Amino acid sequence: MSKFLYFLFFPIAILVCNARSKVFSSEQSVNLTAATYWSIKHRSIDDCTPGKVFLLTPENFYDITAKGTFFVKFYEPDCMGCEDFESTWKDLAKSFKSKRSVCFAELDCENAKVICNEYELRYEPNLIWIENGDEVRQYNGDLTFERVSNFVKEMNELNSSKNSSPESTHPIAVSNYLKLVGWLVFVRSVPINFH
Repeated sequence: MSKFLYFLFFPIAILVCNARSKVFSSEQSVNLTAATYWSIKHRSIDDCTPGKVFLLTPENFYDITAKGTFFVKFYEPDCMGCEDFESTWKDLAKSFKSKRSVCFAELDCENAKVICNEYELRYEPNLIWIENGDEVRQYNGDLTFERVSNFVKEMNELNSSKNSSPESTHPIAVSNYLKLVGWLVFVRSVPINFH
């Protein structure tokens, strides 16, 4: 193959890879949307209804909290502080009805000892912010409406700023960049004789 054809071949190959990268990227986002839609659809209609507290069980805890943002109250029915906090918890869920991005939920530790032990709960009720199945932060303040409400606002603001940060570079785009650099190094190393 003549050296002139190398000059034509490599830029065309890079353009083709770049086009395939963009197609892959858009297909990936469609599939992600479909997966997200599916994961929400398999829940019942009453799950995470804005303004209401969703009841978690040992059977659904991991599946339900695997996708999305949850503020979970871990409690035991005999706990005096839990009983006192019950109406405040429901009022908090109602007050954040417009924030559909967070689901207020609760788990009865009497029936879910294994799950509650995983979180190493020291007192009750425990309030834990969970995102996509991972514990993000435990609330450790006073159990007043105002203090817990401020915590929820703070966590929502953190989520908003995290979600608005620029996206990372797509790995295929990086590989195209590396191919281009490699091609340029190769071209510089090839002597050109126009006779």
